[in-house]
Amino acid sequence: MRTRLPIAAACLLMAAACGGGEPAAPPPAVPPSGSAPATPAPVATGETDASPEWRVVPGARTRPSSALLDVAATGPGDAWAVGYERAAEDDEGRPTLQHWDGERWRLTRLDPAEVVHLEGVDARDPRDAWVVGHGRYAYAAHWDGARWTGHRPFGVAAEYNLTDVAVTREVTWLVAHSGTQGQVVAWDGQAFRRAFQADGYFQAVTASKGHVWAVGADAAVSSGTPSTPMVWHGKAEKGGAYSWQRGRTPDVPGGVLQAVWAVSPTDIWAVGSVTAPGGGAKTPLVLRSDGEAWWQVPVPVAAGELGGVTALAADDVFITGVDAAHSGQVLILRFDGGAWDTSYGPLLRREQENQQYPQSDDVGRTAVAQVPGTSRLWVAGAVGWGDEEDDFFLRRG
Repeated sequence: MRTRLPIAAACLLMAAACGGGEPAAPPPAVPPSGSAPATPAPVATGETDASPEWRVVPGARTRPSSALLDVAATGPGDAWAVGYERAAEDDEGRPTLQHWDGERWRLTRLDPAEVVHLEGVDARDPRDAWVVGHGRYAYAAHWDGARWTGHRPFGVAAEYNLTDVAVTREVTWLVAHSGTQGQVVAWDGQAFRRAFQADGYFQAVTASKGHVWAVGADAAVSSGTPSTPMVWHGKAEKGGAYSWQRGRTPDVPGGVLQAVWAVSPTDIWAVGSVTAPGGGAKTPLVLRSDGEAWWQVPVPVAAGELGGVTALAADDVFITGVDAAHSGQVLILRFDGGAWDTSYGPLLRREQENQQYPQSDDVGRTAVAQVPGTSRLWVAGAVGWGDEEDDFFLRRG
């Protein structure tokens, strides 16, 4: 199923935000159908036609209760994906690190005494990749083409969790959060230094040509204060120092940014979700920037959340997530510079009459990565919930 939203209509919907007025109210939520189907053969929630561009690719054999949270690639024969496995209600599980060698995904083991969850990965070339996550302490590890070397960027301070990483030739940027603050950490090839901190928390980071953007929300989840989207921009100055300025984002109560991608220093996209007051249904959130201001971009999906963004070009942007009306399949939004194209990945799991959780057939968080030099894309994520959670890969091209 494909729908298109012309950019002219999008601009009309954004008129209030662009004019400095109050942002338009989010579209009404479309709740997933949680009732048992009337026909004897159960089907996934809101099953719809799948795009033939996307196919499931087997991952490495992981243990039960597994999920993939991020994916990155340097070429057709080199990609990394991270997450966790063996999770339970009273156990965060063990780290999962998978490598694509051009033929298949293979597991790479890391010390579970150092890390239990890997949450972010990025790579510049086959000999320069980073993963981040947490165990007892915040954890980062670097791949030099032969081995992984683990680090504790915050030492033995236990309150920080690393959530994402962006690798450039000059600096590797890491973002983290504690109970009340977000942190940006820089690795210059020799040591880690705390580059910036702000109230709230950072969820994702991207960097391009002397610029870095860290995104998340201005209120920590544990604070109980309604959040609004938060973006901080770091710009390289003479001498290698960075100046930091908060992005002028629209006021979107309940908004949280989960992923960010810089097409260029003057074209940046960030995605996430908006939670209704009282913890109600989520609606997708897309923000775009010209390097100065940020504005909200409406998308043709009424309810759900977005977890990944990347681009092959300025007029070829891909966003992944979950459409609450078709929650058993990965949502793929593609922007061609003038309009949105909406499509869905293959059905990953069918709803069972006596399944353990209502979400056991739903797609969870998704991440997307481009394969440099090609039109290929990887999507990594998880389907199910709790003990029935399972990781997956989709590939385009």
